[in-house]
Amino acid sequence: MADALLEVRGLTKRFGGLVASDGIALRVAEGETLAIIGPNGAGKTTLIGQLAGDLRPDAGSIRFAGEDVTALGAAARSHRGLARSFQITSIFRDFTALDNVALAVQAHAGHSFRFWRPARREAALREPARAILERVGLGARADVLGGTLAHGEQRQLEIGMALATRPGRSHQRARLRARDRFRRARDDPRRSRSPPRLSGRGRQGVMRATTPDPCPDPVRSGARCW
Repeated sequence: MADALLEVRGLTKRFGGLVASDGIALRVAEGETLAIIGPNGAGKTTLIGQLAGDLRPDAGSIRFAGEDVTALGAAARSHRGLARSFQITSIFRDFTALDNVALAVQAHAGHSFRFWRPARREAALREPARAILERVGLGARADVLGGTLAHGEQRQLEIGMALATRPGRSHQRARLRARDRFRRARDDPRRSRSPPRLSGRGRQGVMRATTPDPCPDPVRSGARCW
């Protein structure tokens, strides 16, 4: 296997007498897609929360890009390039798709550019935001309000906001994305299409937590199941 972008060893999380994560060990290589499959209550969201830094494990270690990040919080991991999208869609419904991603770009840039200048005129925000929308298949929907997008498009937008992570000077985008349970098309009739396979994913890793479905064909999807 290629060098691991993410490596987990002995990850354990207990809630009282309930063991939600029991000595989990896994690896995700650069450019790999790994699907975490299990029924409701199996601990998928708990695992994703520990990887993203929202939950502190009781035991075990998490290494990301060669660094031990076990003790780091979510913000520090995000700036290193570990991005997360949530099970419940979290977007600004009254802002356009472009504004949503531009806000994410601005947040990770660490400053507000020119204070008295309208943010919508900032090429440093708008240009990368438009490029990200193209990557997630929403280039033609840039000026549509987030709240009026179909559910599937809102999930694509949320992925775009996660991709706006800038993990440091030597990298230009998130290196690993952890998605918590995409809803399938049959779950929501408003969904217009399945999330696209991102163009230009390159060396990014992807983790996807989902309820039981047949594992994707690894030849067609490039995915591995766990």
